[in-house]
Amino acid sequence: MSARRFDFTGPDHPENDLSTDADFTNVPRPEAHSFDELADEPDPAEIARLNQESTRQAIRFTITIVLISFAIALGSVLIFRLIGGPECTAGEAVWFCSTTQRVIWIIATSITPIVGMLGAGIILVRKLRSYLRWRPWMGAFWVMVPHCMFWMLQTLLELSNVLSA
Repeated sequence: MSARRFDFTGPDHPENDLSTDADFTNVPRPEAHSFDELADEPDPAEIARLNQESTRQAIRFTITIVLISFAIALGSVLIFRLIGGPECTAGEAVWFCSTTQRVIWIIATSITPIVGMLGAGIILVRKLRSYLRWRPWMGAFWVMVPHCMFWMLQTLLELSNVLSA
């Protein structure tokens, strides 16, 4: 059996290296071909600051989109219940008092996860093309994908209930 098989310190899997800075995976900046291009290069300290800010932005973005999704869903349900409607006055214990409220809820709760997923993907590509830290945005994107799938599954289930009624 090969000793290499159990060597977990090798360069084969850089994602397992938690001690060094992960910015070596960024797209390398084009090399300067003249002194003027070299002088126009950004300051390495500024690049490091922007890389750290990129990570913080990705974390804040992910948490914000998830919280906004829940806030819109719960807030709109409570508002619809307070507004009332024909099904609520009939004495039924329901959250949506009319079919219109259900359709509005379906649309309102679907927008934020879709925008969050597309936004994370667009920001990921922009960070990659600007030679900044992009891996946290890949993580944000892969959190947004199941989040969007969850909301779309729930809202499409509700839409099928509306259409079948």
